[in-house]
Amino acid sequence: MLSRPILSARDGERGFALISALLVVLLASILGATFMSAVTGERAMSSNVHIARGALLSADAGVRVTQQTMANMAKAKLDSLVGAWSGVGPIISNPQGLFPTGVITTTGTNPSFTAQAKIAFTDSSLQPTAQSYDYTYTTNATGGFGSTGSRSVQTTGVLRVSCSRGSFADFLVFTNVHLSPGGNQVWFTSNTRFDGRVHTNTEYRFAYAPQFQDLVTSVNNDAWYNNAGSPVELNADNNGSVDVPGFFGGFDRGEPAITLPANSYSQQNAALGRNPSDTTPPSNSDINNALGLGWGGSPPPTGVYVLHSGSSLNGGIYVQGNLDRMTTSLDAYGRQVYTMKQGGTTTSITVDKSTNSTRVSVGASSTDYTGVPLGVAYVKGTVSDLRGPDRVGGSPPPAIARDTQLLLAATGDIVIQRDLTYEGYPNSQNVFGIYSSGGSVRVGGTAPDNMNLDAFVMATGAAGSFTVDGYGSGSSRGTFNLRGGMVESYYGAFGTFNSTTGQQATGYGRTFMYDRRGIIPPYYPVTNRFTANAPSARTLAWREL
Repeated sequence: MLSRPILSARDGERGFALISALLVVLLASILGATFMSAVTGERAMSSNVHIARGALLSADAGVRVTQQTMANMAKAKLDSLVGAWSGVGPIISNPQGLFPTGVITTTGTNPSFTAQAKIAFTDSSLQPTAQSYDYTYTTNATGGFGSTGSRSVQTTGVLRVSCSRGSFADFLVFTNVHLSPGGNQVWFTSNTRFDGRVHTNTEYRFAYAPQFQDLVTSVNNDAWYNNAGSPVELNADNNGSVDVPGFFGGFDRGEPAITLPANSYSQQNAALGRNPSDTTPPSNSDINNALGLGWGGSPPPTGVYVLHSGSSLNGGIYVQGNLDRMTTSLDAYGRQVYTMKQGGTTTSITVDKSTNSTRVSVGASSTDYTGVPLGVAYVKGTVSDLRGPDRVGGSPPPAIARDTQLLLAATGDIVIQRDLTYEGYPNSQNVFGIYSSGGSVRVGGTAPDNMNLDAFVMATGAAGSFTVDGYGSGSSRGTFNLRGGMVESYYGAFGTFNSTTGQQATGYGRTFMYDRRGIIPPYYPVTNRFTANAPSARTLAWREL
């Protein structure tokens, strides 16, 4: 009888395949379980990291909120103290008491944090034009996230509380008295378009629809309105539908007065290379010594002086006596040129900032100096003719180079006879100031129609104004375009208008636009009023607790 094996070769192969399959399934199950465990662990770890990060960010938010709370508290108190300041001594008389004793606590719910800050006064700086007070602080903040996250941080830093005198260059239009020097009424009409801050130490007069794009302020609570030729004085922003000025930046009445400077001694000292913070008049000996003259106590001779020591410049431009003409222009290389005519002598000053050099030419004689003049030209007298280049094809060439910053200050009148415009505006750093401390700034009779002036103008004589010669005669001369600002003792008239129709009759209409680049002419006068700056907190160290 024949016998057969229980398993054939094929059956063995099938069994091996089955075992292999079972092993694969088992391995896959193990790997799957391991993978799921790893994923679950990673998810848990990711969640923990997320919670911890959220808590840390919440703690940092507590630090930022506390810094802003300290800054807001300091600004509010400083604003109050500036308004009550007598004008002498420190504005913050007790800097240790500016903040509450102990700690400042802040809390938040979204994000969730609790923070405490301790502040200590360290030092102060009291200067004629600025005051600053420094504090150190330590902040401990704990942030929360979800129901389990909690992180704490500690920061130390400094907080500066400061204030500074405002500049008269902050204003587009400023009048001490809103009347003409002769006491005549001056009206803002529909031909008035001002884009900048406007202030008067008295009250305004409005006719029809003048336009103001920025804040308008006055010391008086009332204003006059034309009322179709029958003026009325109102404590209001308009006269119904008859006179409706556009106050797009607001009209604040009852504001504190701002005092004009009494003299230009600061600018005179700056031009002589002396301390511009000195507001006392230099003696003749002081002036002669600065000019390198051996004249002792006698007045220096008439002339144009560029302050120097040897071959190097060490001051500004100083003019003794009246100046017949001053022309500002650019040469073929783009360098600034000042041409000054006094009697039969013409002085040409060419300033090259790229090479830090200056050439002074008197007639056929020239002298080269190292350095450039300080940004002030001081005239102890009047300037009868200030001008830029004549128009070419109806357009004025630039008169002020793109890197020129100059204040022209004179003790007497300054008469502008031509356009004065900036090169490269607004993508330039040039600025020009015109300041008459004892007279007026006038637009002369030969000035062109539709005149253009890029400058900050200031006239602070007893009856000083920025005005137009012959403004009440002839016919309309178009528009006077000022880009900068104007400060004056009395409001100088530019033209006249028909009180019934509101149309320009003689002189210029005004289109004044404030120069918003934030560049102030060198040595431009500052106001008597301090303004609180925004306090700034700066972190010096950070650590997690």
